Amino acid sequence: MWTPRTLDLGPGRSLHTLQSGRGPDLVLIHGAMTTGHDWLQSPVAEVLRKRHRITILDRPGHGLSARPRFAGTPRDQADQIAEGLAEIGIRKAVFAAHSFGGLVTLALAERHSTMVAELVLIAPLAFPEPRLIEHGMLAPRSAPVLGPLFSQFAEFTQLDRPMVEVLHKVMFAPEAVPEQWKETYPYELILTAGAMVAEGEDSAAMLPMSPAGTIDMRSINVRTQVLTGTSDRVVEDERQAKALARQLPHGSLMEVEGAGHMLHHSHADLVIGALRGAFAAAS
Repeated sequence: MWTPRTLDLGPGRSLHTLQSGRGPDLVLIHGAMTTGHDWLQSPVAEVLRKRHRITILDRPGHGLSARPRFAGTPRDQADQIAEGLAEIGIRKAVFAAHSFGGLVTLALAERHSTMVAELVLIAPLAFPEPRLIEHGMLAPRSAPVLGPLFSQFAEFTQLDRPMVEVLHKVMFAPEAVPEQWKETYPYELILTAGAMVAEGEDSAAMLPMSPAGTIDMRSINVRTQVLTGTSDRVVEDERQAKALARQLPHGSLMEVEGAGHMLHHSHADLVIGALRGAFAAAS
């Protein structure tokens, strides 16, 4: 049983969470074009909630978590997440994050270090770089006036749905998209004009040399396990995961041969093992 809760954090700000289990805290943070739904569909949460209190959240601006316009940088999201978690009594936790959620979680470790016991980052996006799909299709949604207008048009015409369905195949490649994941995917939350504008703001943070996406990795002093697949078609491992593991003072790298972007689905056992190691190290 998962208990939902939406925390009111002030004008235009909220944090939606799902909690289950008892024990040391584990917080799961999703990537781009998803919500907490992604972690609900992974075996990771189901297995670990037997011995841990699991908190799955919707990142600010996504799913049922609201954020103000132009207040969605990775650091803004980290601050809002930290505020919400503190309100529900989470003072220190192990964090696992996927893809763009990795950047937000690194910002959390940079700005709220006392809250973070250990990090497990799965196929993380950590450094600004040119990204064809995001910067061509999504980042323009962050523009004043025109970005929301185009997003409203796309919502009305369902223009974005074919793009998202292709993106799902790229995300899960070389594996197939799981049927259960497809059947339960929350299009009604992800393809709204507001959510796509938020995706645009997230993407704009990754534009080359963007200060919004530049985290001081050397200041992150918690043990961090970085997991990456050698066949990831979304995040290039050499420029991102490997470079991140080298820069973090306490970073380590696990490469999974032939794996794609969605390691918490295709190789859940490895992610569970990494998280169990994180809890053992933190205790």
